[in-house]
Amino acid sequence: MVLQADMLESIPQTRYLSAESYISYRAIMRTFYLEYQNMHYQLDKDSILSLLHKDSLFVSYTVEQLVSDLDQLVKWKNLTPIQDPHKAYTIADFKNRQFQYMMTEAALEVERMTITLENLYTRATGLSSSAFRRIQKALHTAEHLDEMSLKDIGEWWQELQEDFRRLRQNHQDYLREFYGPNAEKQMKSAEFIAYKQHLIRYLEDFIQDLQRSAAQIGAQLEAFTADQVNRILTLVHQSELAIPHPRSEQTPLWQEELWQKEQGVWKSFMTWFTGKNSTAQQVMDVTNEVIRRVVQNAAILVQMQDMGVSNKAELHHLITLFSNVSSIEDAHKLSALVFGAQQAKHFTVNDERETDRIDSSTYEERPMEYALQPRVRTYKPRMDRSGFTDKSAEKAAQRQKILEEERQLRQKITRYIQGGKLDFSALSEPVPPEVRTVFLSWVAMANLAPDGYGHTEYGQRFVLKRRGNRTCNLICTDGTLTMPDCMLLFEENKNG
Repeated sequence: MVLQADMLESIPQTRYLSAESYISYRAIMRTFYLEYQNMHYQLDKDSILSLLHKDSLFVSYTVEQLVSDLDQLVKWKNLTPIQDPHKAYTIADFKNRQFQYMMTEAALEVERMTITLENLYTRATGLSSSAFRRIQKALHTAEHLDEMSLKDIGEWWQELQEDFRRLRQNHQDYLREFYGPNAEKQMKSAEFIAYKQHLIRYLEDFIQDLQRSAAQIGAQLEAFTADQVNRILTLVHQSELAIPHPRSEQTPLWQEELWQKEQGVWKSFMTWFTGKNSTAQQVMDVTNEVIRRVVQNAAILVQMQDMGVSNKAELHHLITLFSNVSSIEDAHKLSALVFGAQQAKHFTVNDERETDRIDSSTYEERPMEYALQPRVRTYKPRMDRSGFTDKSAEKAAQRQKILEEERQLRQKITRYIQGGKLDFSALSEPVPPEVRTVFLSWVAMANLAPDGYGHTEYGQRFVLKRRGNRTCNLICTDGTLTMPDCMLLFEENKNG
């Protein structure tokens, strides 16, 4: 894109949004916009003043203030004054310029933009594949534009652009939510574990739809010859010229500018759907990155909840402690301390740790001291008197559902681990997507560790072994994944 000098000029129609008296300016423009929605295109100052007085903020708003504000909005090209001779009952009235006012096209678009901004954070976005199907259908129709009227061609072109705009905007708005500070905080919460599987499935379905639909649409676009594209755009250009417009505000080169715009839209289609570095491929890469972050955060959460700590190491340390006691009395004391821990009170405190390892055993942590609040007569704990709804049954049902899903997933995963190892190049049975996600999270976990070790969600410890720089094909139920040739070697786990 080449920046022209006229593109960088100031836009006077936006000045009312930040001017000193922006409250009255915005109220006037919003009144004009709402009346425009009701097909009232022209308003006089008496009608405007009457509408403004309905709001308590403008009860004392005078006609002199209104006239001054209207004159300023006219200077900024937000309003167009139209002299109304029908209200000139005398020569004096005629000389006093009884005007009707009308919003300019630019001001109308600015006000639409402000409404969009006001509702930006309440607008629901998602990854829908319906736009792909409509675009495919529209491109099939493009082969028969010669048989259509100019009016139908214009409607076809507008619908095609609108579907393309929604496709781009929806995926941008949805994926952007995963890169904000709130998203990062949410993905590190405990509630995210129950939600992550549904999210991953949603994103994977979108990737499959995008991959399939983008390839089909790209093939359609590349099938058009240069003459066909030129013919399509010529018919579109003729259809837009056939729409009557007032010529007063159009530049001498408006037809040429319109032709360049139409060519730019078609070029955007080609850039989005075709080529190795197409926008569709970039969207797939970003979505895959989101899935990777989701899996990684979920794995870290599982380990932080002690689901990844090996009980084997703790029991081995406990046996060592018993073997080093000097008498049976000391053994009894140690036994009482260890096996009576269920009756002890545990406190979660923020204390500085000696290591950042999340898989370290509690026996490896140094003892700490924590001062409790003394129970004195002057101390009164804060009481929360707000009521709450008992949702224990719902939570129990949800927990049971999650546990059942995890049990079924573990059964699927176990089938692929043979002889204490998971060799990706030797797998003969196709891998379902949910199992593939777990396998890749294990590989990612081992890659992040300096020693190449990691823990599964089920307490198994493994090490990653690579076969040089070779690659292998992982056969999946939804396609084939090319990945580094490697295997996972599992240590013996008595806990299964």
